[in-house]
Amino acid sequence: MHNVSRIAAILLVVLATVLALVAFTLGKRRQDTPPVPSPVATAPAAPIVPARTARVVVAAQMLAGGEVISASSLRTVAMSTAPEGSYEQPELLAGEVPRVSIPEGTVITSALLSNPIAMQLRPGERALAVPVDEISGVGYRVQPGDYVDVVLTLKIAEPAPNGIGMAKEHSESRLLASRLRVLAYGVRDLPRVGAVTAAPASGKSDAAEPPPKMAVLAAPLDDIDPLVLGAQSGKLSLALRHPGDEGMPSNLLFPLPATVLSPRNDLNGEQRGWLASPENRAYAGVDEPGLIGRSKTATRPVLRASSPGGLEIIRGSTAASSSHTSLAVNP
Repeated sequence: MHNVSRIAAILLVVLATVLALVAFTLGKRRQDTPPVPSPVATAPAAPIVPARTARVVVAAQMLAGGEVISASSLRTVAMSTAPEGSYEQPELLAGEVPRVSIPEGTVITSALLSNPIAMQLRPGERALAVPVDEISGVGYRVQPGDYVDVVLTLKIAEPAPNGIGMAKEHSESRLLASRLRVLAYGVRDLPRVGAVTAAPASGKSDAAEPPPKMAVLAAPLDDIDPLVLGAQSGKLSLALRHPGDEGMPSNLLFPLPATVLSPRNDLNGEQRGWLASPENRAYAGVDEPGLIGRSKTATRPVLRASSPGGLEIIRGSTAASSSHTSLAVNP
């Protein structure tokens, strides 16, 4: 009986040991198994947006420098971004002149085109810079594209009655040129229509611009000499005018000042008619007394009737306008 109890006790110990090992093994497996993650809601995928493209103008053929561009010599292509200064429509470039030869397929930008100020000039005009300040520049209110008159003020010193020394100075003023277009004022130019421009830098404003010191005017050729001489001898002031005001002074009502260069004596009638052309008048020049009507009077060319609405200087097949009502010459 004693042996049976002993065997039963041993079996119970073995069974308890086995159960302990099984429990330990099951606990170990639970620790090694990773937890199952809980489901997470995901946002739907964003739709794919196609890349934006821009249409830009390129040369459809070789464009020779200095020759006028026609719309038929251009085409448009698609690009991811439009380069600065490029154009979207060929029609905007018709009539422009490239500064250099442009190979076929090259994007046309404003940097490749002739000076925009030069392209704004009409036949017979020249671009001329005149000094301005707050007073002479209409309080800095002038904008490119405006029309102005130019007034000259001179200080004149008359000889003393006894012929010794000079008398007291006095000032004289006269309208020197009328209805001139402003091509640039300070750092501002006429905009080039149609060109893609870069976005302005943040914080940059018109208030940061320096005060204008010059204005670029489109002046008829025969006004160049008086304007240059007037700027050197006196003070020029701009007078802003309404763009629809087309009133002009007439040089038929006043004697013409003598030129610095006298014409040759052996000219025939046709050649003397050429003397009134703007190019030859500018070449002959004008002196300071001529600006204020103190020089001897020049010989006026022979006149003929011209078309209504004013007189024109006719030379060959072209007509040059002036800031005065001009005269028609019989060659």
